[in-house]
Amino acid sequence: MTVIKKISLGKLFDKKWFSVLISGIVAVVLWLVITVMESPDSENIIGGLKVSIPIENTVVSEMGMDIIGDPSIYTASVTVKGPAYVVSDLKSEDILVTASISNVTNSGVYSLELRAAKQASADGNFEIVSISPRTINVEFDYIDTKQFEVVVQAIGHKAVKGLVSELPFVSDSNNAVLNFKGARSDIEKISKVVAVAEVNKTLSETETFKSELKVYDKDGNELNKDDFTITAADGVSAPDIQITVPIYKEKTVPIEAQFINAPKAFSTKNIAHILEQKTVTISGPPEAVDNIASVKLSEIDFYQISGNNQKFETTLLLPEGVKNKDNIETVTVQIIGLDNYSVNTVTVSKLVSTNSSISAKLTRTIRNVKVIGPDSAFDNISSSDFYAEVNLDGLESGEHTVSVRIVCTASDRVWQIGTYTASVNIE
Repeated sequence: MTVIKKISLGKLFDKKWFSVLISGIVAVVLWLVITVMESPDSENIIGGLKVSIPIENTVVSEMGMDIIGDPSIYTASVTVKGPAYVVSDLKSEDILVTASISNVTNSGVYSLELRAAKQASADGNFEIVSISPRTINVEFDYIDTKQFEVVVQAIGHKAVKGLVSELPFVSDSNNAVLNFKGARSDIEKISKVVAVAEVNKTLSETETFKSELKVYDKDGNELNKDDFTITAADGVSAPDIQITVPIYKEKTVPIEAQFINAPKAFSTKNIAHILEQKTVTISGPPEAVDNIASVKLSEIDFYQISGNNQKFETTLLLPEGVKNKDNIETVTVQIIGLDNYSVNTVTVSKLVSTNSSISAKLTRTIRNVKVIGPDSAFDNISSSDFYAEVNLDGLESGEHTVSVRIVCTASDRVWQIGTYTASVNIE
């Protein structure tokens, strides 16, 4: 059987080491009590406190003004007083320093009074004795946003012989116009925004280069970009802007008129006409320009050609990326050789479907159809020599109103004037 020995507290005190240990503990406790209860107040300086300058929901914000510069640069120091064990343990987050903006009424530099207060989360009893500095100078101004088109400058570039260096441009059109936000006084100084790229080489093909954005006033002095918040057209902060230097090839090619809805006689050989401009100089990527033998004009509809309407304004049809170097906006096409042509009115009562498998007929004749052709052709032509051609693909049985093409069986040089519809019944 195991015997447990009882420890006598009195005997412990008889031992020297135990008496020393207890004496030490009591001394520490007494020192702590005296320090906490009887220690005199002490002062401490807490530095590097960030100054808060609240402007939300104030007259300043309502007037559309803001702080100019970085408000985080303002700091202060405070002297606090209290029990040593309290003030020695204080941290910067225990004290709030704010600047009063009650005296700000317009743009300009103002001396703002600083105030320090104990944060609610701070532990211990202490008081704030002083603050340094007592004031800070802060600039306020109206904040404006204005758009500026980016001017592109490529330095030291040229094209190899036989090619042409075109005007450089901002590669991403989203960055071609930038938004500048800043103090009104600074925004008003901006005269020009330039993207500058150091190329300094001879180019044999189109290339893209990084550029540096520079801002200038009206006298050509460079302004500090850091004074502004710069964003692209989509509102996202503008990245490093790249510019493209296009290297093109120039070529002079003939201009060709185009016609649609031509009668059979003019389906392979265009009707006689005169072009106001016969050639055009084009410019574009070499591989694109090499494949262009001529430039076609927008189509002229034969249905619009008549004795009273023989002159048409057309436009050049250029492939994507190819330029018209002659700046030709329109080309006049004059129809000629219609002196012996005349206009007649006929009634069409026959229908021909382009799909032979669909059976249909006109529910009523097409009256007052105007046609034009050589005078000699109409000597032996009657209404029975015309039919209405129609495409009925995709239509179900029943009655429909459809567009028709008027065809003359007696002459391949006769065509309709204007457009016509017909009522047809599909069986």
